[in-house]
Amino acid sequence: MIGEKIIWTAILPSTNDFLKENWRTLSHGTAVVAEMQTNGRGRYNRNWLSPQGGLWFSILFKPRKSLRPAFFTKVCSLSVIKALQALKVEARIKWPNDIYINGKKLAGILTESVFDENIPKAIITGIGINVNNNIPQELSNKAISLYQITGQIYDPKIILKMILRQIDGMIRRYSKKPEIATRLWKKYMIQKEGQVISFIKSNIIQSGKLLKILEESLLIEIDGKKIEISSLEILDV
Repeated sequence: MIGEKIIWTAILPSTNDFLKENWRTLSHGTAVVAEMQTNGRGRYNRNWLSPQGGLWFSILFKPRKSLRPAFFTKVCSLSVIKALQALKVEARIKWPNDIYINGKKLAGILTESVFDENIPKAIITGIGINVNNNIPQELSNKAISLYQITGQIYDPKIILKMILRQIDGMIRRYSKKPEIATRLWKKYMIQKEGQVISFIKSNIIQSGKLLKILEESLLIEIDGKKIEISSLEILDV
């Protein structure tokens, strides 16, 4: 069961790194939480500010069935969305793994694979959520916390259990039919097929029509040419 074992710590450099270092001795579904991270990171190895008051945790997956890492990103994204809905907070997913509210980032998700002699052995998904923590002034136009949205103080342990319960249920429901999780994931996407989106690719700002959201990539039309892109930073939210 996901979250049957939870390791709660006061401080860690990175919960993802902790699981990458200890995955052999920990069971499937183990979650590790840090009240503060000193070296949290997101996509492209960017620093993820992780002060006290937020919810910073990672989950270890050792699936019996071979599932692509993107499946766990989708399931975790959807689980955060569903947990927020239970708190009466409506959020959306910015492709492929960020949770946004009112044009500002509330949470981020980072999934990494663990290999042993080039054989995939485990998948680790880290989730960072701004709960009660203060957002620095320099990030106030980009990020937001649950406290800022509702004016309420939350117990991170309760939110954690809500999310883990959702993840456990979704893996049971969708692991045999991951395409269903993809359809639900697309439903909550900020970006919609047919929109013109702006993005950064190879350090160049480009724009194009989003033709289709695929399993792990986007099909974009740029100057009449169809291009499939799997790694970019979308600017429009």
